[in-house]
Amino acid sequence: MAVIIYGDFNCPYCYLASQRADLLGRTGTEVHWRAVEHDRSLPLTGRRPDTDRAAWDRERAEVASLALPGEHVPASPPALISNTQAAVAAYAEAVSDGIAGEMRRRLFAAIWAQGMHLSSAAEVRRLVTALMWPPEDITSRLASPEIPSLLIRDPDPVRIGRRSGGTIAQDGGALTTIGWQRIRQWQQEWLALPSPVIPALTGPDQAVRSGVAALHYLADLARSAVPVPQPQPGAGAGLGRAASLDGAVTAGSAAAPANHEHPPVGQFLLTFVR
Repeated sequence: MAVIIYGDFNCPYCYLASQRADLLGRTGTEVHWRAVEHDRSLPLTGRRPDTDRAAWDRERAEVASLALPGEHVPASPPALISNTQAAVAAYAEAVSDGIAGEMRRRLFAAIWAQGMHLSSAAEVRRLVTALMWPPEDITSRLASPEIPSLLIRDPDPVRIGRRSGGTIAQDGGALTTIGWQRIRQWQQEWLALPSPVIPALTGPDQAVRSGVAALHYLADLARSAVPVPQPQPGAGAGLGRAASLDGAVTAGSAAAPANHEHPPVGQFLLTFVR
């Protein structure tokens, strides 16, 4: 069975939904995450949450009451609520690079665990670089300083640019046409739902659920699913499996090509994927 989830990185309810997407992925459930912007009017300088602190406090209390054991609940909102255009673009491009699952987790953690402000494309690009070009072991570099770094040895200049954070444009938009098409398709699909609330999802029964109802549904699925044995370290664990979670492959299966996370552009997605 497959579950399709629409969520925004600056929403605490979607942060819970993302954690449950990972939980479902470990049970063999096929999960497709669609990143959307639920408030495109947010300024690029961000918005202070204390303009309506009472509402944020109510939301945080509700999120805490909905959390399952082991799920992280933010102690407080970030200092600034991020405009998520750049974050959504980075996620859409990460699908092409086969790292969508790990990118989703890092974007949510940056906002809700680290309190970062991610309205700036430059900040998001730094996250992309940290994921796609992790620091090398300084010991080997000191032992053989004449050997170029891994990035410099890469023969593909396009890949070098992307691994250096160049997966999104300076204005925060998607860098490629397919990335832009994904963002447009996901946003249109979400806006076409009966109630454009986040998180929103469609499940195997083809019913649309949103908000708290969506979180309850994900929790029920996680409780009823049987965990799938995970690969041992060195046997496929890591980014490959993370990419599979957000693609069309369940946990423990071989990784699918990155752009299998979404159906062909233009296909309206409100149906159960078998």
